[in-house]
Amino acid sequence: MKNSATEIHISDVRTFRQCRRKWGWSSALKRNLEPYITYPPFFTGRGIHEALERYYRDGVDIIAAFVDFVSAETALMKEQGALWPQEEDTLEEQITLAFGVLHHYRAWQAQDTKKYSDRNLKFLELEYPFNVPFTLPSGRNSRKLTIAGRLDGLVYNTLTDEYWIWETKTARSVQQLVDSLGNDEQSALYMYAAQKIFKHPIAGVLYNVMRKKIPVHPRILQSELLSKSAIDTTAFMYRADIAEQHPDWQEDTIQEFYGDILAKLEENETKYFIRWPVHKSSAQIKIVMDGIYATAMEMLNPKTVLYPSPNWMQCNFCNFKSPCLTMSMGGDYEVLLREEYRERIPNINEFERDKEMNDD
Repeated sequence: MKNSATEIHISDVRTFRQCRRKWGWSSALKRNLEPYITYPPFFTGRGIHEALERYYRDGVDIIAAFVDFVSAETALMKEQGALWPQEEDTLEEQITLAFGVLHHYRAWQAQDTKKYSDRNLKFLELEYPFNVPFTLPSGRNSRKLTIAGRLDGLVYNTLTDEYWIWETKTARSVQQLVDSLGNDEQSALYMYAAQKIFKHPIAGVLYNVMRKKIPVHPRILQSELLSKSAIDTTAFMYRADIAEQHPDWQEDTIQEFYGDILAKLEENETKYFIRWPVHKSSAQIKIVMDGIYATAMEMLNPKTVLYPSPNWMQCNFCNFKSPCLTMSMGGDYEVLLREEYRERIPNINEFERDKEMNDD
């Protein structure tokens, strides 16, 4: 029997709060449109996400999985028509960036021994769709709603005997993203859903945060030693460069010549990768869900006015910038919506929409 309840997604709630005009065009509750050509940084995040999914689910090499993703996505883009030269250049830059990030991530995994390292995690579910009844706050409209979405995964930490929701994020700054997670509503919503779905108690959301930056390789000096000047990399990547430059060196020789820079670079690891646990109390979850319900009522109200919310940051990175500007000038924005946008592909991974809100 088909579920007659209205589905509410956290990505939809975020878009509505950010800009109602954009929401009116992108929401499945309204026009349900998406651009033919994905904004390149979102392409990068989605590709990294899919590569990790195949790695953790099927054991496919991360780089090979990303190559498959790029091949499939670029073929789909070409079916929609040729890219502008600038679009091709930007896309190539993003693909190169993703390759660099994934190579670095693979090296990080191999040496990480911390509490939430891969060696302590058992992946139980990946790309887990959910659609759970929304228990409404007492005294409010009893309209039948469900909270729907997709969890990146569910993991079991064998070291701590805890179950965690697994969520991968990419960002230009790991620290800025971590600082934002305290007020992140997505984690509370995921906790709400997971508590209704799984039989095990859920400790929280474990964020797998990756910096979208390729580490810098040191220069080779005239002495054939590697430069120790200020360099944005990690100790384990610098060690890889040492091994390539001095393949026969033993550890004592490495420490003699590079021990100081390696010790200094140890501090850089969390600038690139971190596993960050977020806990939410029942009180926090209730407050968030009350707010989401209130927003959902506005979204579902046919009298809600879909006005824009101009902001230089969010507008510059908006998929609907062109028709929005045209509409604000009194032009025929519907032409752009017909020619440059399509109806969202059914059952598309919610990740892409969330990336639009969370990646930078």
